[in-house]
Amino acid sequence: MRLDPKDRKFLTDWKEKREAKFQFILGVTLQVILGALTYKLVITYFMGGIFDTTDFILFGIIGLVLGVVVGFLKYRKNEKRYARLKS
Repeated sequence: MRLDPKDRKFLTDWKEKREAKFQFILGVTLQVILGALTYKLVITYFMGGIFDTTDFILFGIIGLVLGVVVGFLKYRKNEKRYARLKS
């Protein structure tokens, strides 16, 4: 099967990344946590609210759970694409 350059690049990149499943999911989780915490800080700043550590911790926990789910789903999607392109 003839692959376009985008698919060839994906195959070479994913061949390396797929061996480090835990690190991949952890990286995505960290991105989601940082995004959620930044979102909370920006919203609190612009709304003129008082910084509350309870809300900050809550958004961190939500980001953690959401990050693990998103990381796992993203890994699974990339694995399916890799298997489809490999065959």
